[in-house]
Amino acid sequence: MIESLAYLHVVAIAVLVGKIVFLSFITAPVLARTLDADSFAKVVRQLFPRYYALGMVAAIVGWATITSIGLLNGFGPIDLISSTLWLGILAIENYCRSPLTPKINALSDQLKETERLGIKIVSLRKDRDALHRLSVQLNSLVLIIGFCLIGLI
Repeated sequence: MIESLAYLHVVAIAVLVGKIVFLSFITAPVLARTLDADSFAKVVRQLFPRYYALGMVAAIVGWATITSIGLLNGFGPIDLISSTLWLGILAIENYCRSPLTPKINALSDQLKETERLGIKIVSLRKDRDALHRLSVQLNSLVLIIGFCLIGLI
């Protein structure tokens, strides 16, 4: 039983780290080089809610498995640290999925519309860019936490 839970825990870590690495270093660069800006935006808007949902599922599975292992074995410090890290990942993925991504999309839409009208609103671009930077930073943090979870196995 514990071996099966440990295996699922490793799979959850692999899914979490794999999704970030695949999107960040393969998918996004290829899409950015291949698609025009409008097509890129359409694809990303379809991709990101699912991307974050996958991270949330991985976090739930990771938390549930390490918590179950802790309950069966008696919680040790590694189990408690891992469990807490998984809850942090779940919170970050949930925040990025909603409200962060919808806010970025709304600001992008406003920016596109004002530029279409020939109006440049610097604050819109700054706000959108700041939120985008935050999403990149949060994704980087989740990747680092994922590497920490690997180290705790």
